[in-house]
Amino acid sequence: MRVVSYVRVSSDRQAEKELSIPAQLKAIRQFCQERGWIIVREYIEKGKSAKTDDRPEFQKMIAMARRANRNFDAIVVHKFDRFARNRDHHVFYKYLLAQCGVKVISVTEQTEAETPQDKLLEGILEVASEFFNANLAAEVKKGMAQNAKQGFNNGGTPPYGYRTEYIALGNQRTKAVWVLGPREEVDIVRWIFHQYAYENKGYRKIASELNAKGIPAQKGGKWSASTIRAIIYNEAYIGRRCWNKQDYQTKGKKWRDRSEWIITENAHPAIITKELFDLCQEKAKSKWNGGGETHKPFKTTSTSPFWLRGIMVCDKCGSRMVGNSTSSKTGGHRYYTCGGYLRKGKKFCPYTAWRKERVEEIVKNKLRTTLLRLSMDNQLEEEIKLYQNEKNKHIIAQVANLEAEINFLRKRIQAVEEDIQAGRAKPYHQDMLNEMNQELAEKTAEHSKLSHHLEPLHISDEFIAAVKYDIQTMIGLLDADAPNPQLLHTLAGKFISNLFIQRETRKLYLTIQFKNDDVILYEKTIVANWE
Repeated sequence: MRVVSYVRVSSDRQAEKELSIPAQLKAIRQFCQERGWIIVREYIEKGKSAKTDDRPEFQKMIAMARRANRNFDAIVVHKFDRFARNRDHHVFYKYLLAQCGVKVISVTEQTEAETPQDKLLEGILEVASEFFNANLAAEVKKGMAQNAKQGFNNGGTPPYGYRTEYIALGNQRTKAVWVLGPREEVDIVRWIFHQYAYENKGYRKIASELNAKGIPAQKGGKWSASTIRAIIYNEAYIGRRCWNKQDYQTKGKKWRDRSEWIITENAHPAIITKELFDLCQEKAKSKWNGGGETHKPFKTTSTSPFWLRGIMVCDKCGSRMVGNSTSSKTGGHRYYTCGGYLRKGKKFCPYTAWRKERVEEIVKNKLRTTLLRLSMDNQLEEEIKLYQNEKNKHIIAQVANLEAEINFLRKRIQAVEEDIQAGRAKPYHQDMLNEMNQELAEKTAEHSKLSHHLEPLHISDEFIAAVKYDIQTMIGLLDADAPNPQLLHTLAGKFISNLFIQRETRKLYLTIQFKNDDVILYEKTIVANWE
């Protein structure tokens, strides 16, 4: 096997100890020679701590390992702490290398592929993939939030009348900002607001006049009432940047409360005054639905027979499936159809529709069976405990691993302290002791942090009672001869977190979930054949 070696010391003083570069190289070369391995390159890091991954030789080695034409299959180190001390870096880079088919092998801490320790490490690596993906998303969102607070653009097309421009910030970094677009667009925006506020023209009338004049909309097409309405309500035209307005992670786009928005005043040049904008908002409220009513009361809305509408999603584009009925001339059948297809056509999403009666029959059967089981005795509480234990098993493994490392460190510290007290210590022993104590403190803090997540989950009796009541109500609705679609829709939204049919396999996936605030207490995905 062809390998590379990686050796490192944290400081020049370590060169005089048994961890010196020559000592590490000698041990690695002997180790490889005994096994008939060929060392194709040696990466030597001087005076760099493994608590950070900002190490030139280390990064060169990782980059080389990720190349398709690399000429080695493993990295050999004297000890794993030469590779990385930081647990996150250690797990992350081992995972990264494993994806490339490159192993990390320690001369003094050897493992076998079938040992429980290696299986545990393999499990941790799998969890690491999920963790780093989630962590990356959180870090990206944090950066975007900071970007928005400073008035910079996080991507997307600017509103009509604006253009995106990039400014240099040094260190080859640039930021996107909105600047005024062509003068004719700016004038059109001002004209739209003026017509709405002072000429008492509505959305359709304004759109019609713009189309009659042959003025193209933002994407070159025709103006519509909805486009004019979006302009009238857009706070960007008074120089205000609003970000984080909608939640794109859950089913559909949900408007967040304004308190969650990130609002930056004077983020870009205003096109109209705040007074004109506020006047238009007052006009809009007074015109809406004949007197300030922003929506129809619940009692006046007709009840849809499609109780899975908005809960079921398209497996291709993620749009909500909506109710759709064919003409009575063609049989009058009812389907759940992709909302994205209906709104935007085949270019956005290929046509898909599923017979309403069959979808609802499958969901009813699977939902009823699961809820009936959960309604028995203390089954709900037991299922929540089992789910939580399964969800936390990777944390349990990490805690156990940390405990073993902490115990080992304490024994090493005790042995060094005894040598110092007995006068057997060498000059560098005090430095070793300080370093080990620092590492012990870090691992103890990490152990405490992880252990906090393993504290028993306290669920109030009131919450359990409320869930059981909803379960019994839902079972009753499912068993009713003439179920109420509106009530079914409301309760199904509480239990079902995801529902879709995969076209290729024709399998229905139903995810049942219970949450307490933002904490998922129980989740289970059920798969059923469409046929």
